[in-house]
Amino acid sequence: MKKRYHLSLKQFVHDLKELVKPHYQASMWPLGGVMIIFLALSFIIGYFAQGILSSMGMAMMMIMYGMASPAAIGLALLELLLAIIVLVALSFFYSFFTTAAQFTYQDKVRHPEQVVSAGSVWMHYKHLRKNQLWRIILYTGLFVFLWSLPLDIIGGLVAKNQALVIVCRVLNDIVMAWKGIEYSQANFLYRDRQPQFLGQSMRHALTASRRFMGGRKWNYLLIMLVVIFVPMVVWEAIFGALAYWGIYTATYVLVYIGLLLMILGFAAYLPVIFASGALYYEEAKKTANLDEDFADTFKPVAELTGEAYVHEVYTPKKKAKKAKQKQDKKKQENK
Repeated sequence: MKKRYHLSLKQFVHDLKELVKPHYQASMWPLGGVMIIFLALSFIIGYFAQGILSSMGMAMMMIMYGMASPAAIGLALLELLLAIIVLVALSFFYSFFTTAAQFTYQDKVRHPEQVVSAGSVWMHYKHLRKNQLWRIILYTGLFVFLWSLPLDIIGGLVAKNQALVIVCRVLNDIVMAWKGIEYSQANFLYRDRQPQFLGQSMRHALTASRRFMGGRKWNYLLIMLVVIFVPMVVWEAIFGALAYWGIYTATYVLVYIGLLLMILGFAAYLPVIFASGALYYEEAKKTANLDEDFADTFKPVAELTGEAYVHEVYTPKKKAKKAKQKQDKKKQENK
């Protein structure tokens, strides 16, 4: 079947409503609740880490005057390391949770009778192969970092020229967004070929995603801008302005109300965000060829098990080269 790179925006919005509306309340509370808890814990740990850094600076000054021992800095470093580990663990947990929510909506697209609720999301979370998914996360971060590194280096070299620094930052943001779009379907493609990933490199999911999104990136960007980015920016701008007005006028009640509504609005929109990714993949997959997207990626099972090399005999390079020359000479004589 020929690839259809462009999905209809109008039809996508209609299908998205049909997907999200039936179980909106049942899905919104667990998705929003977990996000709020994640943000609250991250803020608390971040505030704790900031306090540790401040105490470390004070301890270093006191050591200079002989009023503290180096052990105090060592203890502070351990506390800071613990805070970083907890933050990383929370980030991985929330990444797995969002993947479980996307897989739940993906099942809803495939089987309309499926229910989207806290129980169904938790079921998918328990069944995730987290040792594989965290490698996809790390590979994605690594590749995006490597793509943005040249512009970061150039920005550092031209730090005195503010105009060039701004250009580098803008280009860097564009590169990161572009690579993020290319790798956006990695989790879904991994799920469709999960048995084949046993013993394989998880970067193949990113390769397949990049091929899958070939010719689809602008369409994907348009749909996500209209469905996710613009509504959220408008909501956050309105109530962010309310919070700013509260700070400007010293009316701190408005600050708290504005921030609270910003967070609650984002939490309430999470079902739409997670459903959009799953729906786009399922609609685009109808005219895609996953075999082509995964071509020349997976290693043969015989190579993974070592069976391919059981009967292989070592031949010195010089002898092998001479044998090849003799074979070529015989072929020429036969001709």
